[in-house]
Amino acid sequence: MSRPVITVVGLGPGPIEGLTREAEQALLLNDKVFVRTIGHPVCRWLSDQGRQVIGFDHLYTMPWPEQTDIYEFIVNALITEASLRGTVVYGLPGSPVVLEDTSHDLRRRGADKGIDVKTVLGVGFLDQLLAEVNLDSSLGFQVVLPLRHLQLGHFDKHLPMIVCQIQATRSNEHRVDLTMKWLLDAYPADHPVTLVWTDGLPAYVTQSAVVPLQDLVTAYDKAKYFASLYVPPLPRA
Repeated sequence: MSRPVITVVGLGPGPIEGLTREAEQALLLNDKVFVRTIGHPVCRWLSDQGRQVIGFDHLYTMPWPEQTDIYEFIVNALITEASLRGTVVYGLPGSPVVLEDTSHDLRRRGADKGIDVKTVLGVGFLDQLLAEVNLDSSLGFQVVLPLRHLQLGHFDKHLPMIVCQIQATRSNEHRVDLTMKWLLDAYPADHPVTLVWTDGLPAYVTQSAVVPLQDLVTAYDKAKYFASLYVPPLPRA
């Protein structure tokens, strides 16, 4: 008897044109596809292909003791589904190996449960962001998260920095003001930062704006999805 298989697929940075051929084939394997967020354009394409798309978006509106409990719930649900059905397809925005807790947890726990976890890579959001801000990556850069890095001061202000998922989550509230506060502890108020986002469906066009750090909260609003922030380095003394 063959082992259950969970296929984790990278959906790419947004438009359907960014979906790789391998990812497209993997997504069409089953009649049901699970996704972390249903707001990704590929989800609409999957529905048009006759696939049932099941998103976990509603979990983010529920009260959880810890933010990581959401990802544990998702992993448990996918492992249970794989045990019952034999195969599961799970889609993640961008690349499934960049800042995605569920894909790492699935590989770790799948092995313990006798489930094979296959990863199908996708075009990561970093590719699109680096192009948007025209950053020469050969000079080096750092990728950080608000709660895990900015809050604790685990970053180098003299190295180019990309802040992902800039809505720091506290008590189930999304707090861009906290992200700005932690950055202001290290950078001048007028330090120019680049906000990169998409307006979401239907066009899903990537946009960017350069603003003083002190104006980040004003520049950010609820209509900005998948927002990241580029913070240029400070000169060394």
